[in-house]
Amino acid sequence: MSASSKYGRVFDGSSFEDVTHPIASNNEGGAYAPIPPTNNNNRYRYNNKLLFDETTQIFVSIPHFRDGKRCAQTVRRLFDMAAHPDRVVVGLVEQTDSTSTDDDPTCLMEYCALMGHQIKQHEPGIIHLAERQADYDAVLQSCPRASTQIRSLRFHHFGSKGPVYARSFTRKLLGNEEFCMEIDASMDFVHNWDVAVIEQWKSTNNEYALLSNVPLSVKDKGVASSIAVEVPRQCDIKIGSEGVPLFETHADGKTIGITLPLLSRTYSPSFVFSKCHYQTNVPQDPFAVQLLNTEQFPHFARLWTRGYDVYTPTFNLVYKDNSDLHPLHHTAGHGEKGEKKWPRNDNERRDAHVRMKVMLNIHHGITNSEISSMTAGGSGGGGGRMITARANLGIYGLGRRRTLDQLLQFASIALPDSEFRGQYGNEGKGCANLNWVPYDKSISPRANLFDGTGKADDLELEPEFPLRTLPDAGDYLFPMGGGSDVTWKDQAAVNQRGIPQTEAAVSSNVPYSFVFLLWVLGLYVWYASFVNIGPNDRRGSSRTGRRVLSKNPVRKKAPLSERALKNI
Repeated sequence: MSASSKYGRVFDGSSFEDVTHPIASNNEGGAYAPIPPTNNNNRYRYNNKLLFDETTQIFVSIPHFRDGKRCAQTVRRLFDMAAHPDRVVVGLVEQTDSTSTDDDPTCLMEYCALMGHQIKQHEPGIIHLAERQADYDAVLQSCPRASTQIRSLRFHHFGSKGPVYARSFTRKLLGNEEFCMEIDASMDFVHNWDVAVIEQWKSTNNEYALLSNVPLSVKDKGVASSIAVEVPRQCDIKIGSEGVPLFETHADGKTIGITLPLLSRTYSPSFVFSKCHYQTNVPQDPFAVQLLNTEQFPHFARLWTRGYDVYTPTFNLVYKDNSDLHPLHHTAGHGEKGEKKWPRNDNERRDAHVRMKVMLNIHHGITNSEISSMTAGGSGGGGGRMITARANLGIYGLGRRRTLDQLLQFASIALPDSEFRGQYGNEGKGCANLNWVPYDKSISPRANLFDGTGKADDLELEPEFPLRTLPDAGDYLFPMGGGSDVTWKDQAAVNQRGIPQTEAAVSSNVPYSFVFLLWVLGLYVWYASFVNIGPNDRRGSSRTGRRVLSKNPVRKKAPLSERALKNI
């Protein structure tokens, strides 16, 4: 390492570059510095040290597809390697075959088996259902941490639609924890990872910081460099065949001996650590189905334009474990290595690709009918429909703190024009010294790009977090930073026309008795119209019905898209 590289170095895949300033922020300490950290239970105090003790909770989300055995090992390591395991809460999104519990076990039951609490074998059939349920409940009660620190959501693997779709169900499991960590189902950890990762996050001095990088292989755990600690880092951003920027699936670069977390222009969903308001302000898109790499840059665009920043940690906090594969993952499938994957649906995948392009304002390769499918009827020409479609994305679209043009400049890339020309990637260059991009701190991270414009005609519904009652789930009582007591409460409930909705505006004073009366009236009308038919009418009802229905053209069933997934 050169004498001048006192802050470390970065290898971008082809050459080395010295880090010239800590955290890679030329604005550190100035008027345009990031918003300093806050605490759910202890408001930010200017110039006072912010403390997180052993009771500060960390929510760890782990989705898996028919990989319960490796997932169980991950959960056990998660608790074993933590300095304060009592503060760790696990959220499992399990996609398994419920009819084959032996070959395809759930992560929760497999974890309990590892801890010495295995469910008994029972005779099949509904007659034994009660005893199986009683045994299941007994195992959960006796299994360490299962009933108090593990939340599990399970659905049949036939309903799986890819990793992003699975991660979107995390919203049903997230409670009032302070920090959140996203990991894959087969991971290992450093000793005292919970203390280390919080200290790394604090050292960014950024409330909206995310720690993320492609995890190092577990086979390299404990293998120390003779020079300095090396951490995998993605540098290269390519433009894919669909025109959407793509991150490398592997780490094409690395940091060497950095002294503070280093600002990054990529992220890896295999490891993300942040405050939990990141989950509520940039929720996983349940309509990005059937996608793997294509969704990652659009998600980065969402978080970055909402004021979040990604940093590479100074040392490896988690490791990817690709050993001890479950036999299920050795059989034929459509994964890159032949492993089993979720049921493939090319129509859904196409819809999701269109959605990513619309978000990034990429016009090439999208038909007018595809854009119109994302609106309630369109508005004007193709350009008007594109704006309406982008506005309809709402919380699943871009934010207002930073612009798309600023992101392209930050990432050193260009998107294609309507003729699919002019696009270029960054070839990994400029990966070491990225400058933090300032934003207006008075803008809420939940503010959508088209809020207040009236462009949306079918705004996406925001996801609900049933277990989370903190203000960041929708009320924005947390301070805007800088020691100020000002909050975003007045900006929290802004509708698409930009009119603040007070509690009085959204509450209803209609008596329940009146609602019940309307319901009874509607029931009577329905009964009179469809049930109370005379004998003569009943004999000819089928033919009459066919004549009436024939006046309206039969609509061809469209492929599943965001319209069909609207209420998920």
